[in-house]
Amino acid sequence: MNERDEIKKLMQRVRRTRALPSSVNVVKETFERLGYTSPGVNSEEVLPRFNEMLRKAWLETLRTLEKYEQGSYAEGIPEEFIRAYPNELATAEQTALQQGFDAGVVVLFKGWYPRLRRAFLSVSQGRMARGGKDFELQIETLLSLAEVPFYSQERKERTDLILPNLETHQINRTISVVVSVKRTLRERWAEVAEELFNLRSPNVFLFTADDSISDDKVRRICGQYNIHLVVWDEVKEKRFPDQPLVLGYTEWAVKRLDVLRQRWK
Repeated sequence: MNERDEIKKLMQRVRRTRALPSSVNVVKETFERLGYTSPGVNSEEVLPRFNEMLRKAWLETLRTLEKYEQGSYAEGIPEEFIRAYPNELATAEQTALQQGFDAGVVVLFKGWYPRLRRAFLSVSQGRMARGGKDFELQIETLLSLAEVPFYSQERKERTDLILPNLETHQINRTISVVVSVKRTLRERWAEVAEELFNLRSPNVFLFTADDSISDDKVRRICGQYNIHLVVWDEVKEKRFPDQPLVLGYTEWAVKRLDVLRQRWK
């Protein structure tokens, strides 16, 4: 077994024995801590504050996750390393006895460094993998607080949410809303845009938390694929004030969504 596979199995043991809470539970805890719950938040105030509340939930969810990562990985990773590589630990202990504690730490860290690097790369990749789901849940939770009906896709499709429901979308696509959630637009965004474009729906919105979007990507998403890109208000104001198909979250929630909601009744 090569080193990559060894670390993969080691991290699987860490995650199995010190499992992180699910995305649902992490987002739920975050919203409760922020006070974004009913009846603490009036449904009528959510959409006007959509950008503010989503931004805070996005940042606080990361902090909540970091808290659990600290508990899971700070002890779990060294414990598994000690079990997996006892000879290197013994060498470091012997060095510490002969040359002092500092020398023992240097020997241990030098021996473990390549593996630790892979272990923490695995932590980073795990965070990115769940980041998209966390962001989608934050959006869903805010829509629920605002009493906006939606249908969440369960299959592995590019469309994450359909508002107000699947039936309305099938009957009249001119009044339904299609939302795809992409945490960042750094990778595989073109596949998402292509599939959304093929829906031939006039109200397709790509939500992102990415604040470093290139002008070229915006031109292709909005110009080539005719998709509305929804970004943080400050990104819209600073980077794309004259791009009509780039919307801030407030503009989407207060103007675009509100117009369509009137036609759902």
